[in-house]
Amino acid sequence: MSMRKEFPSSAESQIPLKFLKDSPSYDESKPYYVSGLLPHHQEVFRTNIEYEILSQSRLYDLRGYERQLSIDRHGFEIIDIPSNTVSLDVRGSQKLQYMEMMTELARETLGGSFALCYDCRFRSSESLKRSSTRQNIGTAVDPDIPAEAAHVDLTRESAARRAKRHLTAKEADTYLNDDWRLRIINIWRPFDIVNDFDLMYCDTSTVRPTDLVAVDRVSTEYVGEVYMLKPRDYYDWYWLSHQKPSEASLFVSYDSRPGSGPSFCPHTSAKNTQVTNLCKPRESVELRIIVFSPDGDKAS
Repeated sequence: MSMRKEFPSSAESQIPLKFLKDSPSYDESKPYYVSGLLPHHQEVFRTNIEYEILSQSRLYDLRGYERQLSIDRHGFEIIDIPSNTVSLDVRGSQKLQYMEMMTELARETLGGSFALCYDCRFRSSESLKRSSTRQNIGTAVDPDIPAEAAHVDLTRESAARRAKRHLTAKEADTYLNDDWRLRIINIWRPFDIVNDFDLMYCDTSTVRPTDLVAVDRVSTEYVGEVYMLKPRDYYDWYWLSHQKPSEASLFVSYDSRPGSGPSFCPHTSAKNTQVTNLCKPRESVELRIIVFSPDGDKAS
């Protein structure tokens, strides 16, 4: 069932969203982006990605329906964060404690047997004023920008490779087989009430396999692969207006055993054209977490 049928009364608006340009050149040359520093003479080779804006993408507000969301059915859900976790100094001395608490929360929420957090990334819309080619961005001191192009963090082919990179040899031997369901999920949370660059999620039932393009994300440490979405006017996008620090978004980047649910959740963010430049910058923290469950624990 599409989310529009499930939530027919959710408030609709339209917003410009950014997508990968639907170009035949990508049939000949795989799209890619190189992060970090490059010599000046190589800057021209940083990326071959071109973008296209759809000015009237459909967006539906889930405020009032957030408790009805399920990561197994919709690919994302909103979870309440305990006040003692919200109050942690995540950008300071209590970052590791926060990662441990949220990883355990993810494991419990998904009914997993083993969970591992492999990335903690800070973002701020203030960083849009600075160069995006800096080295080691995404820290509390030097936060990354909000991601403004529709994407999925992992491809079907890259997910197991990503998991193996962060597991010990013994863990990989134990879990990377057909006896275990592998999920790689994100937990995103703002540091203040969000009024701009809200996180938006696509109803995966409106996305066709041919809408997805595999894109290489190259760094000095690793070559990852993500999906970017072609511009299509039939996508339905959802958001939670005025999301609070006590409301965390949990969404799936890969699920090896999704059952009848989605195996990934396309997402993005965008400038809210209805707000003034006087609103607070959007500041957030995002964790990427690997969760293994026994194969019998399938999505309903």
